[in-house]
Amino acid sequence: MRTRHIIAALAASSALVAAAGCSASPEQAAGPYEIDTSLAADSAPAPMRILLTNDDGWNADGIQATYAALKDAGYDVTMVAPLENQSGKSAGFEFTGSIEVTHPSGDPDVYAVSATPVGALMFGLNEVFQGKPPDLVVSGTNVGTNTGADTNYSGTVGAAVVAAGVYRIPAIAVSTATNRDGTGAFEETSDLVTGILADGIPQFPAGTVLNINYPLLAEGAAQPNGYVYAPMSDVSQAEIGYEKIGDTTYKLRPARSDAVPEPGSDLAELKAGNVTFTVLEANRTAPAADAAAVKELVAGLNGDTSTPTGPAVPAGSLGSVFGS
Repeated sequence: MRTRHIIAALAASSALVAAAGCSASPEQAAGPYEIDTSLAADSAPAPMRILLTNDDGWNADGIQATYAALKDAGYDVTMVAPLENQSGKSAGFEFTGSIEVTHPSGDPDVYAVSATPVGALMFGLNEVFQGKPPDLVVSGTNVGTNTGADTNYSGTVGAAVVAAGVYRIPAIAVSTATNRDGTGAFEETSDLVTGILADGIPQFPAGTVLNINYPLLAEGAAQPNGYVYAPMSDVSQAEIGYEKIGDTTYKLRPARSDAVPEPGSDLAELKAGNVTFTVLEANRTAPAADAAAVKELVAGLNGDTSTPTGPAVPAGSLGSVFGS
């Protein structure tokens, strides 16, 4: 049996919610997920049913470690993941054509789908789990981190966002920092996940995703420096350059950005050796208070100028609306 890292800071399921500024009250507008957090594998008569997916492919080291940890912990876990690496596919999925679905390892609980991460997730929810959705979707652990602006590109985060935002199923995205050779603390990350589930899933509003990132461990260390709630950074770790190698052909030159993340952000805390916990919203609508100028623009287009809500928008210019 694996050794579980039961995090004292997360032992109370409200701890993360309070740190994130989210209400755990059943009366809140979106409402928290209705999930029985007593379904810990050690005490429940029926184990929690989990759909496991990712964007690196079914046989990637990260998801294999998570699958083994969840199985060892006694959860009813079914892996439905892409057949091949689908990193950077965000929330894209297949609208037409056909897909291939196999059990490449011979394990009937492992499905490899020739689709994007969201495509694999949708097959899992609509076909494998048809009639009875899983209690939880776990996406990862990803080979490499998903912090800051890079969460917009991640297929691992994309699958979790679709599960939470479209299917209204509680979802956790998990990622692990890696060395240049692709090695990382995958088993330690997976043990963290099973430890959190054993303590009870932190309660967060429906339509949101818990995004967890596990750092590189210092040499000789068995655990990270700490565990923190951190807001998403605005910084991306990726840069893409282009080299013209023909009249119409360019070769992509990926590189790592040297942008400095904001202090206290998920990327900064991860670089400091901490496990980061961030709550992401699937609904990207900005608060109404941030859209006053746009609301005025709409009112003006409708011929209503009686109740101005912000500075006037010069005719023929949208620059002031968007702050440019």
